[in-house]
Amino acid sequence: MSIWGKIFGGTSGFVVGGPLGGLLGIFAGHAIDKFSRKKLPESIAVKQVNFTIGIIALSAKMAKADGIVSHQELDAFKKGLIINQNELKNVEKVWNFAKQSVHGFESYARQLAKLFKPNSSILENLIHLLFSIAISDGKITYEETEFLKKVSEIFGFDKKKFNLLIEIYSNNENDPYTVLQSNINDPIDQINKKRITLLKRHHPDVLIAKGQPLEFVEKNNHYVKMINKSWEYIRKNHNK
Repeated sequence: MSIWGKIFGGTSGFVVGGPLGGLLGIFAGHAIDKFSRKKLPESIAVKQVNFTIGIIALSAKMAKADGIVSHQELDAFKKGLIINQNELKNVEKVWNFAKQSVHGFESYARQLAKLFKPNSSILENLIHLLFSIAISDGKITYEETEFLKKVSEIFGFDKKKFNLLIEIYSNNENDPYTVLQSNINDPIDQINKKRITLLKRHHPDVLIAKGQPLEFVEKNNHYVKMINKSWEYIRKNHNK
């Protein structure tokens, strides 16, 4: 069963608590089953459902941060995950309700932060998705920047990490050395080691083991693509 079937299908299990549970309960009631087919631990099941509802809520809140929700932002959100057509309307309902919810985005972010280790790869992956949505309509506004900064702090990332993300996503032409957290004068072997480290941190198996649903891992891989594209450029042009 897909993550959407578990969320919207009213499967047996226990209710997700907190503001995310309140958002989920409007549409699904009980959301978590025993994941018997894949034999996932129940703790991972909880994380998967919370992650899914959390990313919908935070994406919706961020899209509204500057007062204008563009169709590019909603499209970018949809492109970041696999949604069956028969579940698309339900996902859009959660998005629209979260956008209008009385809960502030901080409450959703804090609940997610409690489920994962501070500055973990799964939270970083979520931040990358939010940045890609913010830049989808051409620029990251001041309001969106402040939103992303606060979420980044709640997730345990320091100012240096946030500034790096801002630099990476400041425009649509990502600097390959910035993406690989390297300098143009670094030896090519050193840059390659950095690439391998980044790819290991964001490997699909790592993200799934930490509680990211397959529907996100398979589609939300733009950062990995960014790493690979940057390496190809550097490999061909470094020190020329």
